[in-house]
Amino acid sequence: MRSRAHIKSHPIHPMLVSFPIGLWTASLIFDLIAASRTNHFLAAAGFYCVIGGCIGAVFAAAAGIIDLFGSVPPSSSGRNRGYIHGAINSMALLLFIAIAWVRGNPEALPTNLSLLLSVIGVVGIAISGWLGGTLVYRNQIGVDHRYANSGKFKERMLESWEQPAFNKSELSDGQMMLITIENERIAVGLCGDGVFAIADRCTHKGGPLFDGTLIGCTVQCPWHGSQFDVKTGRVASGPAEKKIKIYDTEVRNGEVHIKKPAHEKDKKKAA
Repeated sequence: MRSRAHIKSHPIHPMLVSFPIGLWTASLIFDLIAASRTNHFLAAAGFYCVIGGCIGAVFAAAAGIIDLFGSVPPSSSGRNRGYIHGAINSMALLLFIAIAWVRGNPEALPTNLSLLLSVIGVVGIAISGWLGGTLVYRNQIGVDHRYANSGKFKERMLESWEQPAFNKSELSDGQMMLITIENERIAVGLCGDGVFAIADRCTHKGGPLFDGTLIGCTVQCPWHGSQFDVKTGRVASGPAEKKIKIYDTEVRNGEVHIKKPAHEKDKKKAA
């Protein structure tokens, strides 16, 4: 899914993470050499790298939070992985702030405690980086893989079920759009001569189906390759085992309306 924090579709978060990773790693190298040779110049370089890395981490975290809650689908393995990724990064930031506090000033040589904390911090961001890579290369968070002639990234949020979701002229055959109605994420598109509306969440690990590939009337999840029939919701190919939820639609003068599920109507009456 395309990153929410981006510059012309180029994600900001991966641009900024290089600063804390590079500076904190450099600080550990400078500190180790400074401690072994009693070199105050390298000690100062290590101290300033810690400070610079902390500043870079704050900006990278801001972009990361926007992507976590804006791009990663809720109730998915990717969202859980994102929480762990963010938690480790936050702990690393606090750890390096503590290192700067222990050191006190640029002229002070690194202590055994600060060196130990630096090693823990660098190992931590290495693990976090591995998780971040998984989010990109497996979950495709931040990847804008629009194919030729697919047009702009299409997503729409509706206030109620009574509003039309989209006009048939907005989509080409094989193209999908994400519609959000009362916190329900619905993937819609054109299949053959008709339209379809399905739950966006893959039943395997919660991958975003609207960001997958639609061939004929079969959609493939971009995360692990599960395939579903968009007309019936049945599983065409695993690893998913449960069918996806489908929504009834109605076309009025070219405008496609998604019908509210019966359970939603019952909830409203009960309230």
